[in-house]
Amino acid sequence: MDIKGRILQSLRPRRDGVLLRSDASAFGSSSQVTAALHSLVESGLVERIDRGVYAKPSKVAQIGRDALLAKASLRVQASRNQLVRRTRRFPCTKTAQYVMRLAKDKRVGFHSIYADDWANSVTMLAGDEVKSDAIDDLLVALTRSGKISPKDMVSLLIRHHRDLKNV
Repeated sequence: MDIKGRILQSLRPRRDGVLLRSDASAFGSSSQVTAALHSLVESGLVERIDRGVYAKPSKVAQIGRDALLAKASLRVQASRNQLVRRTRRFPCTKTAQYVMRLAKDKRVGFHSIYADDWANSVTMLAGDEVKSDAIDDLLVALTRSGKISPKDMVSLLIRHHRDLKNV
């Protein structure tokens, strides 16, 4: 399925009929998503309401631009709040506490690199849904910085996920 098809498929089940550009950013590169959205707007399948905000033309006619923009801003604010909540929450398992303490002692933090974004995009395009938590990311950072070996990372990762399963 091409990017236009994925965008339309993503827009179809939405009750509010609003698609944010950030919703479609995982479907391809920035220029590919831009070209797909531009093509959909020109063909009349999607209507551009504002910068980064698109909607079904039927919803624009039914509800109006201002109401859809208000819904879009509420969704953006909700996703920001959810992101803040998600980044602050750490699992409280013994392995998680050990990994957090180790990362703090070694002064290591996780910073996403291009390879991480690429792997997430490929995984999503393959139809899989893999979500890592903050502890998984810290283990990757510790391994990248050479503070733990890949073998130790795998054993800690397995132990962490077993702890999560038992919690």
